[in-house]
Amino acid sequence: MNDSDQTQNQSPLDVGQAMARAMQKNHLNERYAAMQKAVFADDDVQKFLKDHQDELTQTIIDRDFASLYEFYTQKHKDDSESVHKGYVPSLMFNEGQINVMYQPSQATVRAQQQREQQALVHAVQMPKLIERAQLSDFSNPSPDQSNAIGAVADFITSYTEDPNTYHRGLYIHGPYGVGKTHLMGAMANTLARYSIPVTLVHFPSFAIELRNGISDKNNQNQKRLEALQRAQILVLDDIGAESLTAWLRDDILSPILEYRMQNELTTFFTSNFSMDQLEKEHFTNTKDGSEPIKAERLMQRIKFLAKEIAMFGENKRVH
Repeated sequence: MNDSDQTQNQSPLDVGQAMARAMQKNHLNERYAAMQKAVFADDDVQKFLKDHQDELTQTIIDRDFASLYEFYTQKHKDDSESVHKGYVPSLMFNEGQINVMYQPSQATVRAQQQREQQALVHAVQMPKLIERAQLSDFSNPSPDQSNAIGAVADFITSYTEDPNTYHRGLYIHGPYGVGKTHLMGAMANTLARYSIPVTLVHFPSFAIELRNGISDKNNQNQKRLEALQRAQILVLDDIGAESLTAWLRDDILSPILEYRMQNELTTFFTSNFSMDQLEKEHFTNTKDGSEPIKAERLMQRIKFLAKEIAMFGENKRVH
C-alpha cells in the first residue's frame, strides 16, 4: 500500500498523528513544536485538560491534537474570519474523543433574542420609530408627561407579575407630537422582553385598509377584525383621527371593543381627543346623522377597558 492509499484509508481519529508525521517528514519539527507549545499554553486548553485529567491519556491527546489546534485557531479568529460566523468554539470530551463544538456567541444570542422580541410586537400601519422606542427615552419627563409615563410603568410591573389577571389599559390623550405613540411603542418593546405579545394599530390607517378591502372575496377584513379582537394586548393608536362612518363605528370598532370587554383583554388607546370630546365631537356625528345613544354605548366600552389619562408637553416632532 502506497502513501496515497494509506492517507485515503486513514481514520479521522489519526489526524493528529498524521499531522505530526507530515510535519516531521517535511522537516517542520520546530514549527510543530512551537504550535504545540502555543496550544498547550492556552488558558482554555489547560483548563480542559485539567478538567478531564482522569480520562485523558497522552495517546488520546496526541491523537486528537488536531481538535485542540482547531479550537485554538478558531478561538483567536475574528468573527469575519471564523469558519462558523456568529459561533464560538468549545472543547468537548465524549466517548473517548476530544471534539470541537460550536455554540452561538453572545452577539448571536442577543440578535436572536432581539428578533424574537420584535416578532412579539405586531405593528399594523405604525411608524418605524416604535421599533427602537424604549422607556429610557422618557428618563427626564416633563411634569405634563410624568403621569402617563408613570401609569405605563405601573402597568408593566403589574402585568408582568400577574399576566393571567385582567389589567385595565389606558386611554392616553393629548396634543399631537407629545410622545403618546412613542410611549406605546416603548411599552410594547419592554413587554416583549418578557415574551408578552402586543399588537399596535394606527386606527385611521387600519380604517382605510378595511374600506379598501370591502370587496375582497377572500374575506381578509374578517381576519383583520378577528386579529384585533383576540390580541393579548391591543393598542389602538390615534383613535378619533379617522374619517368616521356608521359602518366603521358600529360594524368594526364596536365589535372589537365588545369582544375585548367580554373577554377582559387589555386594551390601550391614544387620541388627540379627551374621552368626552371623542364621544360628543367624533362618535356622535357621522355621515348618517347624529346618534348620541350609539356614541354613548361605544364610549362605555372604552371606559370599561381603559382609564383616561392626559399627556401634554413639548411637540417633539417640530424639531
